[in-house]
Amino acid sequence: MTSPIPYDARPVHPLEYWLSPDLARVSPPNAPSRLRQLADAQGTLAAGWSSAIAGGPVLALAGAFYSATSGNPAAFAVLGPLGAALTALGLSFWKRVRATLPNTDKALITRGPGSARGGIVMVSVLAVILGGILSTFLPAAASRGDGTALVLAGTFLLIVALLVACILVPSVVLGRARQSFRQRVQVNPELRRAVEQDLAVWHDPYGTAGYGPL
Repeated sequence: MTSPIPYDARPVHPLEYWLSPDLARVSPPNAPSRLRQLADAQGTLAAGWSSAIAGGPVLALAGAFYSATSGNPAAFAVLGPLGAALTALGLSFWKRVRATLPNTDKALITRGPGSARGGIVMVSVLAVILGGILSTFLPAAASRGDGTALVLAGTFLLIVALLVACILVPSVVLGRARQSFRQRVQVNPELRRAVEQDLAVWHDPYGTAGYGPL
């Protein structure tokens, strides 16, 4: 009776093989792999924090605008520091997320578009709808001559800027998640060591998916 062959955790291919762009190009984009799982999960987390980074200046700009149009500095006094804190927090976690391997045991669900093109389309559609609604109030506001039309126009631009921060910016990050992950693994020694350690011990628990391509 032959003894069972012990599981060999040593990878068949080195990490550089799985990181090859040529290998990724000949593989269907929806084909599962461990590297794609890591890149997509990391991209999802980074996308969330990127919206915080972009949303902070929008909050500060909104505070400055409403303080200027109302003559009351309270709006900027509240939204200015809040926007700065949101951007600082987003930058801190964004850098941390991109430098470490994500926990893939938890499912991450995204509701927005996953590419720059999808983000542009979604923001454009929402902006057109919002602009159509606000335009119905613009003639009456302009006839009053008290600056209401300026507030309406400024509010529209601020909402569009918020849509860009919350939809377009994350969609760009998501669309570049795999390419960006490959670049960081190649230039960040700590991240590369973490991926190599993961490669040495990982095996597909559900099927025969490979570690790559990316």
